[in-house]
Amino acid sequence: MRKLLISLALMTLGVSLIAEPALPRTNARDLKQRIARHKGKVVVVNLWATWCGPCMQELPDLARFYRNYRARGVEFIGVSIDDVETADQTVPPVLRQHGVTYPVVVVNQNLDKFADAFDKRWRGEVPRFYLYDQQGKRVRSWSGKTSYEALESEVKKLLQQK
Repeated sequence: MRKLLISLALMTLGVSLIAEPALPRTNARDLKQRIARHKGKVVVVNLWATWCGPCMQELPDLARFYRNYRARGVEFIGVSIDDVETADQTVPPVLRQHGVTYPVVVVNQNLDKFADAFDKRWRGEVPRFYLYDQQGKRVRSWSGKTSYEALESEVKKLLQQK
């Protein structure tokens, strides 16, 4: 009986030490391919980080927006610029805490090279948003905290253009 209890205790300890599943990694080329796979839908791309105050403040609104609009032809891709070495420990708890169910990837490319290849006008500020129409064309980009209502307004314009 004692051996059984010790074995169960060790198994329980082992389970608690299992790391979070690794988040998918991305670079500029891969991100463009991910966006292209959603042709026929409006795509919102959000560059963010766990250390960014405005990013954390808007995260619940973004999660709610995705839940409300994904069935209406909107796809969302979260792109974390957190340190790639620690992202698997820092990002998933934040996603769970805020109820984020949209796909989130982590940039594993030098940010300057990522910016040069993805958007030469981006200077590293977060949050950063990119909006793509149903044909896969980038129609708008902006930086700064964005409310549910502001994002909804932008997306509704594109959904009406079908």
